[in-house]
Amino acid sequence: MTQPDAVTHRGPSPDVSAEARALLDRFVRGEQVGRAEPGCTELIALGLAVHDPHNDRWGMADLRHAEETAMAEERAGIARHLQRMRQLADLYRELGTYGSPTGNGIEFLDRLEHVNAAIMQAADYARSHMYTAHPVNRKPEGLAAVIPREIKLLERGITRRTIYSESARTRAAEQEWATTMSAHGAEIRTLASDFERMILVDRRFAIISDHRDEPNRMTAFKVTHPGMVAFLHHLFEQQWERAEPWMGGRFRPREGIVTTGRSRRILNKLREGRTLKQIASELDVSLRTVNTDLNKLYEVVGVDTLFSLGVWWGSEAAAEERKRG
Repeated sequence: MTQPDAVTHRGPSPDVSAEARALLDRFVRGEQVGRAEPGCTELIALGLAVHDPHNDRWGMADLRHAEETAMAEERAGIARHLQRMRQLADLYRELGTYGSPTGNGIEFLDRLEHVNAAIMQAADYARSHMYTAHPVNRKPEGLAAVIPREIKLLERGITRRTIYSESARTRAAEQEWATTMSAHGAEIRTLASDFERMILVDRRFAIISDHRDEPNRMTAFKVTHPGMVAFLHHLFEQQWERAEPWMGGRFRPREGIVTTGRSRRILNKLREGRTLKQIASELDVSLRTVNTDLNKLYEVVGVDTLFSLGVWWGSEAAAEERKRG
């Protein structure tokens, strides 16, 4: 005898009514009953009655099998609820991280622990890139502590770019950090002039310094306003373009190279047949930034067309430039 597929759920309570208990006594004596019998529907819901399709009657189920089935269904229900709770927790954390687009999009972080918590949340929810600019010295123990987390970001496919001050090249902790992170795919540059401290994630989130009165490293602002975040990305790109590539060594690249890492990537993609719009999308920069890079090259190389620039890029005169990748 088998139980119909249509009867698959359990009742809300494991209590058994007097009618159902009386019907169980009849089942034990070998009786079979119709579904309309008082207590039968209740026993079906508890898995204690099985259907005989030959005579459309109900009789006693195997108690051990009924118990195992009921417990399995309850465990599956618990698992579904736990998964749902995790999904809800992730959703609300993400909404809390990025804020509401209809608000002002600026939140004051009044303590260092709040700043650090916001940075860690941003890293956890990064989907495409995380850009940072650090014009101030970082403590050696702090740098060493974040390396495992930074490597995990890179292993997830997150593009990682960092700008340090030129003086970082002389400090052992920064040298070690830059060497390790470069080996795992991070892009690092140094800048001799002043620049703004910031952290940018996915063009949706930014943390900037508190410049009211004297700059304060213990407080900051979290920015989620789309217009402000776009402006901060533009500012970062300007700082990035002025900076020199660094892979952990003490000294700057030798003089004489006229291309930057990004302009070389643009030139290589042009040789592959990409359009300027495609290049901007693949490099995660604006079309205006691509055109600005090309205009600088036109001036330095002494050409005025993309074709002429392409000829120069493939010539012996640019051989040293191409070797830099």
